[in-house]
Amino acid sequence: MLTFPNTEKKLKAKISSYKSGLNKEKRTYGSINDGAGKRYTLFYLYFVLNDLKKSKDYFKWYKENFSDDTGEPVQKLCWAISLHRMEKDGEAKYMLAKLMLSNLYLVPQVLGEEVNEYDFWHSSSTEFIDYFEYIPEEVLQSIKETELEWMKGLYESFEFRRIRKRHIEIFRELKETKGVESRTKLLKESYSLLNNLEHKIC
Repeated sequence: MLTFPNTEKKLKAKISSYKSGLNKEKRTYGSINDGAGKRYTLFYLYFVLNDLKKSKDYFKWYKENFSDDTGEPVQKLCWAISLHRMEKDGEAKYMLAKLMLSNLYLVPQVLGEEVNEYDFWHSSSTEFIDYFEYIPEEVLQSIKETELEWMKGLYESFEFRRIRKRHIEIFRELKETKGVESRTKLLKESYSLLNNLEHKIC
């Protein structure tokens, strides 16, 4: 678990240390492995720092260096709200939807709602109900009431409910489906659920 810096100075120092380390690895080896997940932790740190200019620069750097990365839920939480703070609401909406499907429990948990675990196929450890425990308290404390209202409005919207409902149906089917061809078809559909949202911001 991350020991979060307790002052702005230490926060900036941690960011600088992580970024320097990742850039050094790229200079040395031509790419970044980052088995420790510092690229995700930097999203947390920038979110709490709330320097939107530096956050924007980091998002660009991340996309350039990890273009094929699927990411993780807490990273997406910080990213979505940061985009909302930047008034990039199309991108923020899309990122919040990606967060919702990457872990169906996390958004309602952040909103303070009770959740029950779904009886369906979980494809990775980041999709389980207890992943909420990995959110640093400093991140949760940095979310404003108006940002919670924004999240709640989208989460309860017809559009998000429709996407969520079909995602749940697909992953319930995947739990019982064995054939490679059938599973591939279902997974392809799950990957396409956010296509309409993505097209709206392109």
